Amino acid sequence: MALLELKNVSHIYHSEQGETEALRDISFSVEREEFVAIVGPSGCGKSTILSLLAGLLKQSSGSILLDGKPIEETPTATSLMPQRDQLFEWRNIKNNVLLGPEIMRNKTPEIIAYADRLLEKYGLIDFAKKKPSELSGGMRQRASLIRTLVTSPELLLLDEPFSALDFQTRINVCDDVSRIIKEEKRTAILVTHDINEAISMSDKIIVLSKRPAHVKRIFNIELDKSLPPIKRREQKSFPIYFKMIWKELEDYDE
Repeated sequence: MALLELKNVSHIYHSEQGETEALRDISFSVEREEFVAIVGPSGCGKSTILSLLAGLLKQSSGSILLDGKPIEETPTATSLMPQRDQLFEWRNIKNNVLLGPEIMRNKTPEIIAYADRLLEKYGLIDFAKKKPSELSGGMRQRASLIRTLVTSPELLLLDEPFSALDFQTRINVCDDVSRIIKEEKRTAILVTHDINEAISMSDKIIVLSKRPAHVKRIFNIELDKSLPPIKRREQKSFPIYFKMIWKELEDYDE
């Protein structure tokens, strides 16, 4: 059984000005330990899907199942990594990492020890008592990801988490995030506008149409998963995937 299943999911935003249909009959599944990217034209509803999965919104129709249960019954099973790291400057890195368990009133000795292990494993233990402003952009994103992981969620939701970084840092952080998610055996969904990023990091790419979004096509990415994303970009089939996905995104009139 797939970890995540969306079945004919639609969502309509209501306001004083009327209704806006964001999603229409979205269906796809995500397997355990799979890394899935969602791409599509700006404003098509990619982030709306993440908001539904994070429990920030409720779908207008259709069903979302996580591990066979309606997703609203599993509020702690997903964790969202936003576009910016949103680390609080008045808290040191370790206390930022432990913010989730603190809010959930679940800051146990076991979770604190797990946070320390993650900080040690991914090169941040020496910066645990530093403030976010004392870290580089890439280190801050690693801290943000560890904060996402420390609650042991079933599903990680990545909402363009590299968009605020310069190009070189972005490439390096993609490698870091991909490695950490793989080593921790997590399942992840990435929303991005960057096709290269999506291809290099993902096992599967879901291409959405313009709003109201529906699934236009799903690509299974057959690159060498033992390689880091930066090396996957050098494989011969990489530009072929790029051209096929770019073609789908060009054809907005379908």
